[in-house]
Amino acid sequence: MDTFPWEDNLLECKVESDLKDILKTLVAFANSVKPSHTAVLLIGEKNDGTVDGVKNPDNIQRTVRKECEKIYPDILWRSMVYEKNGKQCVRVEIEYSGDTPHFGGSAWIRKGSESVKASDEAFQALINLRSGIVSELSKWINKDVTVYGDHGTIPPEIKRSFSKGTARVFFHRWPQDDTVATLLSVNSYWITLKKQNGQQQSEPLKKLMLSFDDKHNQLKIIVAY
Repeated sequence: MDTFPWEDNLLECKVESDLKDILKTLVAFANSVKPSHTAVLLIGEKNDGTVDGVKNPDNIQRTVRKECEKIYPDILWRSMVYEKNGKQCVRVEIEYSGDTPHFGGSAWIRKGSESVKASDEAFQALINLRSGIVSELSKWINKDVTVYGDHGTIPPEIKRSFSKGTARVFFHRWPQDDTVATLLSVNSYWITLKKQNGQQQSEPLKKLMLSFDDKHNQLKIIVAY
């Protein structure tokens, strides 16, 4: 099973004199931030809470912009000037883009508090995120989704089989009525869902079709037989 290289808490502090590796940090944040989460870079603060501030916030923002423009595909970012302890600092926020992996010479990701070059496994996980269905499903990990068993996809020839003169009726493993389940994991081959009774059920991607449950405002997964 693929493990996506996401970090839960992405926050880094840098002083103005320590921006030589800012491109690496920006790429690592963009490759490691979860959907609906935000990675934050604070320029002018130290990890111990000390605030040095920056001399020229506009210059810092221009530097950030130039480094962001080197990244391909484009990342989702914004910067703003804020004041703390009477000193001006720059805050840079980066959100999940859906276009991983991002490059700035190499594909970096976050590992704890460091930016490191992505391993082959992590790189493949980033590539998988670019797949349309994987990308959408990944946004719903650890969230409730609606699951619908498409009974119309049961082949007619196996709806009934006869063994020793007894008819056997085959049923879909998911009910035809909408069912709520939690999406536990996604990779490039299958998903794993947890039913409300705690039982886990995995389904291959090739059997899935995505829709949306407007009534419950959540993803709807239609599962073929």
